[in-house]
Amino acid sequence: MLRIEAGLLLLEADFDSSRYAWNDAHRSTPIELGWSWMFRGLKGDGRAFIGRRALEREIAGKTSRWAMRGLVVDWEDYDCVYDKAGLIPPRDHTPVVEDWMVYDDGHRNRIGYATSLMYSPMLQRHIALARVRPGSAEPGTRVKVELTVDHHYEQVAAHVARLPLYNPERKTA
Repeated sequence: MLRIEAGLLLLEADFDSSRYAWNDAHRSTPIELGWSWMFRGLKGDGRAFIGRRALEREIAGKTSRWAMRGLVVDWEDYDCVYDKAGLIPPRDHTPVVEDWMVYDDGHRNRIGYATSLMYSPMLQRHIALARVRPGSAEPGTRVKVELTVDHHYEQVAAHVARLPLYNPERKTA
């Protein structure tokens, strides 16, 4: 639960090891995973490492396929979807690690997928880690998350948010 609130990715849940990826769609770059902070000093830094030129090209050309973001589900829409199905909306704190399709607000174009979804007791909302297309990754962008409700696919409203989703002010004694 805490890792999703903190925006921490889990291998084999939120991304696959490139070594064991079946195809190119399962491979990710550090930039696509939101780890570009590790390479901020890339231009002025002369350190050599494997893949440096590829990362420089990706950053310069803005060729990332995905942007790792958080999703915050609209609780009213979530409750309404379950109410229409005659069910009580679950508030399970156990993360569901599956691929949930994410669509634009017009319900037509798939713009990504959520990898880990759960109810956050701290935020009082359902939240998810998601990969979305860079053009739809701006915080506040309205999207739809496709969930399975009573054996039917239903789309629930959500919005894109920056990671970490929960970042309390640090206090020291």
